Amino acid sequence: MHIYLLDTGALLSQWTSKNPHFNFMTTQSVIDEIQNRPSKNRVQNLLSTDRLQIAAPNADSIELAEKKAREMGDYSVLSREDFELVSLGLQQKHLGHEVSIVSSDLALLNTAAALGLSTLDPMGRMKEKITWMLKCPGCGNEESGAKTRVECPVCGTEMRRKPKRKEKIKDVK
Repeated sequence: MHIYLLDTGALLSQWTSKNPHFNFMTTQSVIDEIQNRPSKNRVQNLLSTDRLQIAAPNADSIELAEKKAREMGDYSVLSREDFELVSLGLQQKHLGHEVSIVSSDLALLNTAAALGLSTLDPMGRMKEKITWMLKCPGCGNEESGAKTRVECPVCGTEMRRKPKRKEKIKDVK
């Protein structure tokens, strides 16, 4: 069975309505982010028709997702909800399900792709996996993406994320 794991953006959009035969899953923290009435109604409809399941990831999957996000340089820009969704994808894949993460959040998709999960960007912007680094615009100091430091340790200027390495995604869906 193929499961499409939805982030908040996917639930706010009409994407689920355009794919009536898909099975969806998300986390409670993603559901809690839904505030507008049309999206709440859409979520309730998906839940009542058993097209959407809510599940929670285990601690081991969260730890693995956080580790990979640090390696890729995405850690500082991902939310708790993002980590839970990627972790749930890892858990479902481990259980033998085909999984696709559906999101327009490029950092979330980048981490998911780096973990070997299938990604689906409804907007079609995700073309490459990127390993990020931090670079100081003031003095040029560079640090690997695992750091979450905001200030340059050399001159104190705010560090900026820059691509260190890009890799084309072969199976963009």
